[in-house]
Amino acid sequence: MKNKNSIWQKIISLPQAPAFSGGLMVLCVFIAMLWANSPWREYYFALLALPVGITIGNYEISHSVLMVINDALMVFFFFLVGLEIKREILVGHLRELKLALFPVLAAVGGVVAPALIYSAFPHSAFTAAGWAIPTATDIAFSLAVLSLLGNRVPVALKVFLATLAIADDIIGIIIIGVLYTSGLNLVAFGMALVILSLMYLLNKSGVRSTFVYTLLAFGVWVAVAKSGIHPTIAGVLAAMTIPVRPKVEFADYLTKAERAYERLQSVDGKCVRTLVDDEARATVESLGRLSGAALTPLTKMEMGLHSFVNYLVLPIFAFANAGIALSWETQFFSPVSLGVFAGLFIGKPVGIYCMARLTTWAKIASRPPEVTWTQIGGAGMVAGIGFTIAIFMTTLVFGSSNHADSAKIGIVAGSIISGLVGLVVIKYTLKK
Repeated sequence: MKNKNSIWQKIISLPQAPAFSGGLMVLCVFIAMLWANSPWREYYFALLALPVGITIGNYEISHSVLMVINDALMVFFFFLVGLEIKREILVGHLRELKLALFPVLAAVGGVVAPALIYSAFPHSAFTAAGWAIPTATDIAFSLAVLSLLGNRVPVALKVFLATLAIADDIIGIIIIGVLYTSGLNLVAFGMALVILSLMYLLNKSGVRSTFVYTLLAFGVWVAVAKSGIHPTIAGVLAAMTIPVRPKVEFADYLTKAERAYERLQSVDGKCVRTLVDDEARATVESLGRLSGAALTPLTKMEMGLHSFVNYLVLPIFAFANAGIALSWETQFFSPVSLGVFAGLFIGKPVGIYCMARLTTWAKIASRPPEVTWTQIGGAGMVAGIGFTIAIFMTTLVFGSSNHADSAKIGIVAGSIISGLVGLVVIKYTLKK
């Protein structure tokens, strides 16, 4: 019986494992590739092209399923990324410039080197724009791969990779915002700024309602989408205005929570049944509201979005964008696929390692003493997993052209090999 219970506990706790969301995305990629190359492939592409619309009176808006996933559903992902970036800047690894400088500058090297390597291949004027694709690092996948090695991995190495990936995300967001903006609509952009200013003022005035900020964030998304800037940027911009102070200070929370607990203890009987005891139920409900008020809106939104994004948004995105129909005409070794592959597998670790060495040589920043240079190189290889953001940038640059398929082949191959080689290198350096 004990063995059965332990197996069941392991199954239940599986979704909480750091590598589970990454494994789920890999599964969706596999299903998409299998379906796109099966005799029923037309159903896969017909599903993605299926129109989804909203009609209100004479107003009608319609987009394909693929566009809804990439332009609307992925906003939640970028909103979560924005929340994580804000938390890291305020209280996390990016709080102190001196500590953050080493991984942040290494991230810059990990962006420049892949772009240069991609550009070194012979490209046309159209495919040359894909230089940004191999600059991305998938933070969820990278940290999931590192977690496979367990507690033997030095904490400083995990911090280095996490900070590097966050800095990489910031650079990627800037690239998307600057390079993939077409025909800026100043009226819509001004409206987005007005809503963002309102969110900032509400934050400063003490408003802590997550519902209010969610509603206004939706308005920012609509305005940014109309402005010509890619709508996913709205998620990051809105996240920067979310309050980081709770409605109830922690000292007050403890005092009020103790009173509520004492009221529950005073109820007659050993077992409190909230189903029939109105007073106990009211006390528990007030305790729940009090606990919610003690959490910052940023924390509550981050907790609420984490599972939704990692277990639904990203797997759906992977399923919708990884379906590459392979044929004799598929360019497996085109300048695009080779450039993306080389950028991720070679450019990332070389750029990160060389920039890290340069910063320590110039005494701008220093390497954590408990981390070896070989482990820094291994982390650079793991950072070559550019899956989510790299595929997202591919859709921005190449749309649904054949070049997009070539880029995705390079992304999948480069990410898999980078992850495996980086895992082996880091594992080799760890003490048994």
